[in-house]
Formats: sequence, structure tokens, C-alpha cells
Amino acid sequence: MKCPVCGAAELVHDVRDIEYSYSGHATTVSKVTADFCPTCAEIILDPIQADRYGASVRAFIHKVNTVDKIAYANV
Repeated sequence: MKCPVCGAAELVHDVRDIEYSYSGHATTVSKVTADFCPTCAEIILDPIQADRYGASVRAFIHKVNTVDKIAYANV
């Protein structure tokens, strides 16, 4: 299947670690199964992987916000 975003390449079905950054902090969501575009780096997730990825990202954002809030309160 061609990438629905750029249309330039066939998607590659693979399992990869996906890096995510937020507010100057970074994390990696491990072993995400998805279709990846080698041209534009778009990632197409199925519903199960999207839920898992989203839960990981939400937990990370909550952790960052909690740490930043504590650090800000101590200033």
C-alpha cells in the first residue's frame, strides 16, 4: 500500500521502537507494530497498537508534567 500522506513510497510493515519527545523530555515506546513510510516517516497504526502507543504517550506526558510541576514549585 502506498503512503496515504506522501504517496511516494510503499509502506513497510515492521516492528520498531518509536521515540517521542515532549517539553524537552524524551521517551521510547518499544516494539510498536505498524506500517512505516520510508520517505516521509509517517506511521500507520492499527487500533490496538494506537491504543497502546497512546496510553504510553499519555503516561509519559503525565509523568513529565508532574515532575515539571514539582520542580517549578521548588523554585
